Amino acid sequence: MPYRVNEPVDGSRPVIGDEQLKRMLNESTPGFFERNRFRIVTLVLIVVNVAVFAAEVLLSGMRFDVPTRTLVDMGAMYAPYVQAGELWRLVTPMFLHMDLMHLGFNMVALYSVGEVLERVLGRGSFLLLYFVAGITGNAVSYAADVVLAGAPSVSAGASTSVFGLFVAVALLGLLHKGNRRMFAEYSKGMLGVIGVNVAYTLLVPSVSVSGHLGGALGGLLAMLMVPAKSLRVPNAARVVVAVLWVAALGWTLASHGTLGL
Repeated sequence: MPYRVNEPVDGSRPVIGDEQLKRMLNESTPGFFERNRFRIVTLVLIVVNVAVFAAEVLLSGMRFDVPTRTLVDMGAMYAPYVQAGELWRLVTPMFLHMDLMHLGFNMVALYSVGEVLERVLGRGSFLLLYFVAGITGNAVSYAADVVLAGAPSVSAGASTSVFGLFVAVALLGLLHKGNRRMFAEYSKGMLGVIGVNVAYTLLVPSVSVSGHLGGALGGLLAMLMVPAKSLRVPNAARVVVAVLWVAALGWTLASHGTLGL
């Protein structure tokens, strides 16, 4: 009777012990960084946002609905302070949140779109997209508060960046070099998500309309300036858009006395 090649000649079968089985399973299971290699920046941004919120809670006496005073002290958007020269408030608000639900909604949204953008654009371009969208949203929010000349509001949240990410995903169907049909379908679905979020922004009084719409504008501009090889954007166009974005940001600040001009 012939033997199969994986069976010993003496008829005995090899026995795999529990420890050996565990080692075999561990060797065949990809590690954390391998499983998440296309969302490293996304996870880092989420960790930073969560850590900052934990600091907010501690500084507000373990309150999960963070007081406005704490938000302002930690760098929330507040037009009079930006006019006084605190330009970091164009960046810090995108890492601050008003309560646990606010944080949770934005982090779920960031996680849901972060992987596809990080995979398509690359880590550096994705991070640049996040910051350009957030800074643009905060700059538009600042300008709206100054121009309307009403009681200045306090705003914070990663939603300025998240709106930019939504728009970036919607643009993949137009700008991605390869597999445009697949990304076109993906983009159509994202248009529905954007529509729902715009409606929510317009209907809920406490939401910063200017911040969200400014973040969406920032996402559009960022997709035309990030140095991602996967996008059909000429390098000359990237340079022009980047220069215009910086110029518009500088004009927005200078025209309201922020830069002392």
